[in-house]
Amino acid sequence: FAQWITAAGWLLLMTFGLDWLTKMDSVERIVLLVLEAFVLIWLFKKHLLPAIAVRENLIGLAAQIEMHHDVHSDLVAALQFNNAAASQYGSDELRSRVVEDTVKLSANIDYLFGFSRPELWKSILRGVVTVGVVIAVACYVPDYFNIFLKRLTLQQEAYPTKTVILSLETVEANAVVGRPVTFVVRVDNSKVVPQAGILTIHGKDDAESELALLPGNNPGEFMVTLPRVIDEFEVSATVGDDVHPRTKINILQVPRVELAMSAEIPQYAVESFSVKSTGGRIQSVLAGSNVTPSLTASKPLQNATMLLGEEEFELVKKENAWVMPVDDHPLIGVESTTKYQISVIDTDGISPDRPITGILQVRPDQNPRIAAATVINLVLSGAAPRIKFRAVDDFGIDAVTADITITRVGMDTSDDTITKMINESDAHAKLVDDIVPIDLAEFDLNIGDTVLVTLQVTDYRGQQEGITIPSDPIEFTVTSRANFLAAMRDIDSETDDKLDQIIKAQLGVGERQ
Repeated sequence: FAQWITAAGWLLLMTFGLDWLTKMDSVERIVLLVLEAFVLIWLFKKHLLPAIAVRENLIGLAAQIEMHHDVHSDLVAALQFNNAAASQYGSDELRSRVVEDTVKLSANIDYLFGFSRPELWKSILRGVVTVGVVIAVACYVPDYFNIFLKRLTLQQEAYPTKTVILSLETVEANAVVGRPVTFVVRVDNSKVVPQAGILTIHGKDDAESELALLPGNNPGEFMVTLPRVIDEFEVSATVGDDVHPRTKINILQVPRVELAMSAEIPQYAVESFSVKSTGGRIQSVLAGSNVTPSLTASKPLQNATMLLGEEEFELVKKENAWVMPVDDHPLIGVESTTKYQISVIDTDGISPDRPITGILQVRPDQNPRIAAATVINLVLSGAAPRIKFRAVDDFGIDAVTADITITRVGMDTSDDTITKMINESDAHAKLVDDIVPIDLAEFDLNIGDTVLVTLQVTDYRGQQEGITIPSDPIEFTVTSRANFLAAMRDIDSETDDKLDQIIKAQLGVGERQ
């Protein structure tokens, strides 16, 4: 037993020294304790278990002593004769005499014959000394020994140091992938405060890197910034002789936001207009379209806002998407190019590096255009001069009319303007190229009267009222037959081609489809 106590005591002291010097972590302590447990079990089986397991009776021990001291059977006989519970034989006088003789003989018997007394006392002495050393160490460094006993139970206790680390924290609320994170280590100002420290990054596959902890803004504060977070890792800090245990840093992801837009263009332009979009984001729509934005994210969002021009809207969650909170917003019936910006914050308080920005190009429905020309501006009073015209529109023409205003000779004012329908079709063609006669017979004109004809084109915009654009006015002057014939002689065969050139010049270069 003394040997087992000696071994256990020195194993305890050895463990104390190793743990104090190396600051073993929980895993290392577990491994060491398991090894020591095997050693103690082996010593127990070798030294204690045999002594505990052997059970010899009193008669057997007496027989061994008789054999060692050549006492024959007197000792065994005395034990048997002295046992009142056992059945006896022989005379009482004989039994009493044997017992008395054995008592006298027992004073000279060495009951420990066969045992090494020096070894026994040495074992006991070693055990006592070991226990004394353990007690002395515990009394000499009680704080350290008390912490050691707690660490044996795998508690996260640390030995007293000259420098005391109070905390290891991050400035940011969360460590986010792709972003820097700043670590702050605070130490006790009442203890030793060194000039610098070391922050150790423990990554995957036991990869380690070190960053220098430099004094921060406040006393007893050390700081360092990790430029870019890539994956989960652990950190530990060493300042002076104190080491902060490894702390796992959980990494949060930046929410990935997807913006989708659906556009409902005016019905009249469905066949002619194509919405331009890239990656679900609409780049161009027709004026008057209804644009509906929809936002989805890779993480649950706390809130989402959409800035349209100078007006901000708090988006609301509907099923799995975030949508506009009202049905009537600037993108409904949008008429002009609009800048937008979307900002989100997820439930972890993280926002993307940059908000989603873009420009919704709004293509207006272009006004229709019309150009008109005639061969000769001199007419007879009952004539029907022809006007060649061309009208174009990007989505369709609803009607072409002629406004006729007559100014009679000798009058300062003109007659009321008369409007006549020239062209009207349900087909809503994009191009109308025609020649229309203006019948003057019904106006009872005289020589010297003037007739001002202005063609007007109205485009087709579905349920909305179309836009009406006039042509340049054409003025006819009523003249005599002789003057008219003289003017006609100047007209050549290329008149129609010249009229086309005039019309094209008025419409501009190129025609929009």
